[in-house]
Amino acid sequence: MVRDGCVDGLRAFAERVGCGVVNTWGAKGVLRWDDPLHFGTAGLQARDFELAGLGDVDVLVTSGLDPAEVTAQPWLGRAEVIDVRPAHLAAAGPDLPAGTTKRPRLYTDLAAVVGPLYERVGSAPARAAALAAALPDGGVVVAEPGLVGFWIARTFPTSVPGSVIVPAAGGVAAAHAAAARLAIKGRPVVLVVGSAPARAAPGVQVEVWDPEEVDLDPSALVEIAGPIVAWGAPLSEGGGG
Repeated sequence: MVRDGCVDGLRAFAERVGCGVVNTWGAKGVLRWDDPLHFGTAGLQARDFELAGLGDVDVLVTSGLDPAEVTAQPWLGRAEVIDVRPAHLAAAGPDLPAGTTKRPRLYTDLAAVVGPLYERVGSAPARAAALAAALPDGGVVVAEPGLVGFWIARTFPTSVPGSVIVPAAGGVAAAHAAAARLAIKGRPVVLVVGSAPARAAPGVQVEVWDPEEVDLDPSALVEIAGPIVAWGAPLSEGGGG
């Protein structure tokens, strides 16, 4: 979706049908974090798609899904699934039933827990918000998979499509940061990791979220949405993946 440059078409589709948009973590920013049609980021925890209400809809429109990020499919056997190519979204939707703009529990229940954490010094959401506020125009944040990537994907207040990258596989975050830096000369790139890497690409700023200094405990969110299942394995406090 982001790579295909079809974000405007997605917004036009959502406004025309009158429906919210649930994005996987690889599509963070397709709608601003505070957009009323932003329904949350799914695929990170076991119950994300369930809490998004996707098991209760009659018609589900999907577009540009990455199988590595679709960690549950509660809609199978329940909903009519219409897959639309990202480039065709701008023209899609006239024959679809009206959607809903009432935010699901994926957004409301998680926001109720995460919201106060943005004000708590040393919390991962507070660090994510500070990072977002300091990111220059055109900047990119790349986070390694694991607890650091989980908190960035869950709580970074994304305003611009493509400004946040959390790879779907481990061991490649530094390479993604280097590629983002090379793609546009002089682009500000921040690599967020749990421990200092052996080396980083020239021009890439490294921010270390040491578990001794940053509260990475996901238990409050796990109580709501189940274990973290992104990247193929549940995670615990202080763990990676």
